[in-house]
Amino acid sequence: MRVESLREADIPACLDIYNQYVLHTSVSPEEQALTLAQYRQRVEEVLRAYPFIVARDAAGTVLGFAYLAAFNPRSAYRRSADLSIYVRADYLHAHVGSLLLMHIEELARAQGIANIISIITGSSERSCAFHEKNGFVLEGVIHEAAMKFGVLEDVRFYRKKL
Repeated sequence: MRVESLREADIPACLDIYNQYVLHTSVSPEEQALTLAQYRQRVEEVLRAYPFIVARDAAGTVLGFAYLAAFNPRSAYRRSADLSIYVRADYLHAHVGSLLLMHIEELARAQGIANIISIITGSSERSCAFHEKNGFVLEGVIHEAAMKFGVLEDVRFYRKKL
């Protein structure tokens, strides 16, 4: 497995991974699958200021991706970034997420980011456990802040100081 910067040709594979989470889980607060044009626009926005990386197998297939984005657009928040990591469902126990996290943390440090923040829905226990295992601390919970599939969701804020 190797980690590389996102290529234009990777965008459809990343969208497929992301839309699986949108359509079948509460991991993403998105409620409708994104189109390729919508997703491409988001990727372009991320790449203006932040890294976007992918993990590939030996054949070059995208197994997961990670990127940073603005935690808040106001300038005083410039040393904090919002983290997103998504892994293909059939590779959830293959350490893809850990590999992506390690690489995105290196890129964040190089960019002068001091805090990585992950915003996680309360029912995403696997994601919460992953973050806690990797040194993130639960900083706060906003109860019933989101609704997906007709279920109210708490939103948890995790932070890792780099």
